[in-house]
Amino acid sequence: MTKIIILLLIFALGLILGPSWASGQGILVLMTPTHTIEMSLVVAALLLVAGLLVLWLLEILFRSVFKGKRTGARWFRGRKQRKAQKQFNQALHAWLLKDYETAAKLAEAAAPALPQPQDAYLLAATAWQAVHNQAEQQRLLELAQLGDSKDLAVQLALLDNTKDPTKALALAKDLLAREPKNRAVLRTAAISLYQHGHLQTLRGLLADLENRQALPRALLAEYIRACYRAYFTSAGAESATLKTRWQELPKKLRRSTPVRLAYLDVLMKSGYGAAAAKVAARGIQHNVLTASDLLLYNANDWREVAPLREETEKQIKAHPEHPNWVLLLAILAIQEGDYSLAERAAQQAIRLKGERIAYRTLGDALSASGQTDAALTAYRRAAQMK
Repeated sequence: MTKIIILLLIFALGLILGPSWASGQGILVLMTPTHTIEMSLVVAALLLVAGLLVLWLLEILFRSVFKGKRTGARWFRGRKQRKAQKQFNQALHAWLLKDYETAAKLAEAAAPALPQPQDAYLLAATAWQAVHNQAEQQRLLELAQLGDSKDLAVQLALLDNTKDPTKALALAKDLLAREPKNRAVLRTAAISLYQHGHLQTLRGLLADLENRQALPRALLAEYIRACYRAYFTSAGAESATLKTRWQELPKKLRRSTPVRLAYLDVLMKSGYGAAAAKVAARGIQHNVLTASDLLLYNANDWREVAPLREETEKQIKAHPEHPNWVLLLAILAIQEGDYSLAERAAQQAIRLKGERIAYRTLGDALSASGQTDAALTAYRRAAQMK
């Protein structure tokens, strides 16, 4: 715009001053070795303006040409990106249809032209994982890492798929330091630490996992139980040492179902059935344990079960139609040698809910009391059930 104004001013000055110059003898002479050119100053001024105008028009022309090239390049890049985005969408659709191989190929083909290629590489890697092609999965994870090694999604995928326990621990710690409150980071780190046996490190995450609801409750309970099972096991096999470690825990943790079950696991494995019975009885008193929890243990591992039997009988009075409490009473009665009570309780459990474990317990009670034929019938009935 400035150049146009300058040119107009020059042109106007030429028109104003031209007549005055023309009335005089103002002549411009250009001499070359072979020619001599004479013209008035007005004509020279007009030629100068025309020359400047031509130069300006040439500049506009060149700018338009180069701008057109850049615009064309942007158009082709945009077209390529649109095509890649379409392929990526098709890959997602194939993934939803569980056509994982097609999804992987489309996603990988789309990746180079996308603004964030690591997303497509991660989709392709996940698709190959679904068909158990670990070589292709690892190759695509490496491509995603080349695109942006610090991208959170890439780091989570690497942690989720690493097979090296040492590398998994390092990756988990790095991600937790970067994103300590991120639910996806907490969840992926917890799963990896559990799979690779880093239970001490995982134990430090349990509170955050629970507070932020990063895991399903059942899975969190499994992790808590595993962590505290390792915690008690590390104390050694002495009964007194185990008891000390248990008592050192805060009251809130001792009232936690998975923590108490972890303690029971270690006691039963170490052969301390009597101590386990007392811990189980107190767990029932505090509404921490149920009959379903205790039925999972080997019936023959319980010892000195009087406190546990007393709490079980209280539960039966409170919940007479609950088959698991009745069945637990049958198991405990066998341990105490009260086979008549065990037989009656097992039959009652069968009437309430005829499950395999009830028939097997009835068979144990009948066998212990010498009723071999009746016991075999009960065992056969248990074997026939799914």
